[in-house]
Amino acid sequence: MQRFSICWLLLGFLVGGLNAQPITVAVDSTESILQYLGHHPLHGWTGTSRSVHGTLRLDLSDPARSSVTIRVPVASFDSGNSNRDANMLDAVEADRYPDVLFESTTISVQRWERTSSGYEGSWTVGGNLTFHGETHPVTIPVSVRIEGNRFEATGAFSIALSQFKVRRPKLLLWSIRDTIDLEGTIRATLPDSVVSRR
Repeated sequence: MQRFSICWLLLGFLVGGLNAQPITVAVDSTESILQYLGHHPLHGWTGTSRSVHGTLRLDLSDPARSSVTIRVPVASFDSGNSNRDANMLDAVEADRYPDVLFESTTISVQRWERTSSGYEGSWTVGGNLTFHGETHPVTIPVSVRIEGNRFEATGAFSIALSQFKVRRPKLLLWSIRDTIDLEGTIRATLPDSVVSRR
């Protein structure tokens, strides 16, 4: 009887360990979005990309062990003005540096709790942003929600074009502002096996 109990105990630890294993899923490029907000003394504008690719490694039991890699083609941003977009591609030298790349290095969890339909919480994601051939660390506050088998993370942060050595375009003798604001929503579909064992 004692040996039987020990076997069940070991099996429980094994199954628990398997359930705690991180999962890796592709970012849903058809549902994810990244936007940049540009500023000029005369007006502001928004460039939008719906060509967001990447990989999410998610650990539901310990989100700090999660990670994400995101890649977005520079040419995929659309501001609704073809001349402005062409100037943007020229300024960031899209032919030489075709992608914006983010790779996380750390995740700090401020809140992570179960809900009736999944999970929700607040994370701070640190990582390296590569843009215009330059790589610099950034920190992004992120709101995370899982409903059913749908993962969604929304965050916003700002960068300085000068830090990434981007020549700022001019309009009527005024350059655009050095600061560019970015905001995005990353979505992914989790395997049914992960959802069912929560």
